[in-house]
Amino acid sequence: MTQIPKQKIARSRKSKDWAQDCIRAFINRSSFSTSTKHTLQTYYEAYNGNLREADYNYVTNPYNSEAWAKKNFPARLRNYNILKPIVDLLLGEKAKRPLAYQVVVRNSDIESRFDKFRQGEFKKYLEQIFVNAANEVGMPTGQESAEMPAPEEYMEEVFANYRDSRAIIGQEVLNYLFDWLGMEDQIQKMFFDWLVAGECYSYKDVCMNDVSYDVVSPLDIDFEKGPDVEYIEDADWVVRRQVMSVNQVVDRFYDVLSPKDIDRLEAPHGKYRDSYGGAQSMFINKPEDDESDRMLEVLHVCWKSFSRVGILSYTDDLGQSQEMVVDETYKKSENEEIKYYWVNEVWEGYQIDKDIYVSHQPHPVQRNEMNNLSVCKLPYNGRVYSNRHSDNISVISMGLPYQVLYNVFHYRLELSIAKNKDKIMLMEMNTIPKRHGWDEEKFMYYADAMGYAFIDSTAEGKNNERVTFNQYQVLDMSLGQYIAAQFQLLQAIKAEWEENIGVSRQRKGQVKTSDGVGATERAVFQSSVISEEIFRRFETFLEREYAGLIDTSKIAWREGKKMSYVTSDLRTALVSIDPEEYQEAEYGVFVKNNSREQDKLNQIKSLTMAFAQNGQQPSTIAEILDSNNFSQIKKLMSEVDQKQKEMQEQASQMQQQQVQGQMQAQAQMKQEEQAFEADQNEKDRLVKLEIKKMEVASKLTTDADGNGRRDEIDKARLDVEKEKINLQRQKG
Repeated sequence: MTQIPKQKIARSRKSKDWAQDCIRAFINRSSFSTSTKHTLQTYYEAYNGNLREADYNYVTNPYNSEAWAKKNFPARLRNYNILKPIVDLLLGEKAKRPLAYQVVVRNSDIESRFDKFRQGEFKKYLEQIFVNAANEVGMPTGQESAEMPAPEEYMEEVFANYRDSRAIIGQEVLNYLFDWLGMEDQIQKMFFDWLVAGECYSYKDVCMNDVSYDVVSPLDIDFEKGPDVEYIEDADWVVRRQVMSVNQVVDRFYDVLSPKDIDRLEAPHGKYRDSYGGAQSMFINKPEDDESDRMLEVLHVCWKSFSRVGILSYTDDLGQSQEMVVDETYKKSENEEIKYYWVNEVWEGYQIDKDIYVSHQPHPVQRNEMNNLSVCKLPYNGRVYSNRHSDNISVISMGLPYQVLYNVFHYRLELSIAKNKDKIMLMEMNTIPKRHGWDEEKFMYYADAMGYAFIDSTAEGKNNERVTFNQYQVLDMSLGQYIAAQFQLLQAIKAEWEENIGVSRQRKGQVKTSDGVGATERAVFQSSVISEEIFRRFETFLEREYAGLIDTSKIAWREGKKMSYVTSDLRTALVSIDPEEYQEAEYGVFVKNNSREQDKLNQIKSLTMAFAQNGQQPSTIAEILDSNNFSQIKKLMSEVDQKQKEMQEQASQMQQQQVQGQMQAQAQMKQEEQAFEADQNEKDRLVKLEIKKMEVASKLTTDADGNGRRDEIDKARLDVEKEKINLQRQKG
């Protein structure tokens, strides 16, 4: 094995020759033609239904015969693919699972920022309480009153709705990258590799001040990592092989290729590299690889070297002690102290067509952690499904033995059908009535067409003996029962394979009329539990991928960026990146358990009919059906509940105002009725009084003043006038 050049050397000694030696050393340590890579190739072939007849020689040529005539059986080996439907089913389920992820900030100052935010919100709360109290006593505030909850409820709401501004930007960045990079298709491609090969790989880099993302084939990558390292980004080195045309190479590396290099590429060596010292053989030749002499190999090597960095301690202008990271070239001044450490640093380089080396340098995206200077990540990442203390497996590898057995039984079934001759009758040929113009052809025609045939009972044998009629016999050459048994075996093999991977017939939608609803749901649930680990491991890997995309975007957009993207509901969202705040944030991405998210989505969407029947707005129901994120639906329902609560409160206030208005109107009407009744009573009393006076006057005849009226009448009229004056005074 080739010795790796010394890595613990000063940056000034890491020359071009040193970098080329490192690239050659890691390429020589890699291997792309091992039995493992060939096995992975057979998995992809098996998914596409391509047979390797050599795997079936023990069936098609059991005697190891070299003669073609002794190998030419009346059947042909064919592939009846039972692997692809299962892989396609899991791919379809993955595509329908919601992509629920949340970006959070892991900086140490997140608590202090929340305290500051909480204090600001509580200040707003107190100001509104003061405005409400001032408006109640009639003080002019220039602001409207607003109903406020209790302080405890308000602070709980503040805590529940708090999102760090940096986390909001990180979420928007990840949403933009999903749209810009077409991550849904990329994720499906990686999940396909995950199912077929049991491993998947990706590459993240900065290109033209933006983020680039590639899915790497498991056949084109090799690496070295510790046994406890789960993800490839934490490995020691990675080598990736790409087959590119000369023009593609120039497009990719035009800024680092010299004119001499381009002249050299005009006559490429070919895409297969030599076996360095006999330790390396050729790459696997994949079907999509072009055999043109214009194609050549480009090998990208990334490895972790060592770099010397220092922690500088100094005092700032305010007299506070500060620390910062400096490289080995920093010249310290007075009153400064530096403590040096050797830490990991990711380097990269390309080998083009065996002898052209370009871009050997420290990788621009180191992805260091704030609390550990030595931690850095390779630009490549990947994960293996299940290789703990054993060789790795995949869905295809688990199903390949069943596929082989299934094809063998189909081959045997075809042989059995070829052997099947049904019933055969043996009869004496001399009984055919040849003397009456019959021959064998006419006899067989009548037997097939009419269902009967004539014989000559007087026919004689070869020795002139009389042929008896009882010399007829029927042989049963039918293999119907054997064929039926083979067909049942085929169904059993297929059912056992599907049960092994956790795909029941109910999960495929094959429900019988005798199946109950509860039994069907239980079968689907149990089936999904068996295969859930396949999805869970892959989604855990996606968490690392999302975090890597955000880290890469920090370098790509270190000068800021303004961008727009189309959301899942076809709305345009605008994002503006503040480089200073974005660079200093350390992000973490969490992917929710998508199986539970899917169950919750299905349950909430199943209630949309009940929502509609209860008078829910059509726009709200449409939002629920369109969303693939339960958190968004939950937030939407909370907003709808809040709006309904406000509408109910407004309706209640209007109802109270209406009731109060009705009560006031009734009271006013009652007062008017009482006043009218009192006025009528007074008029009645006056009339009665006047009548009474007239009755009294009719009884008196004296006229002292000589006015022609009796004195009683004059007195009564005088009393009436006094009474009127008193009433007017009371009313006045």
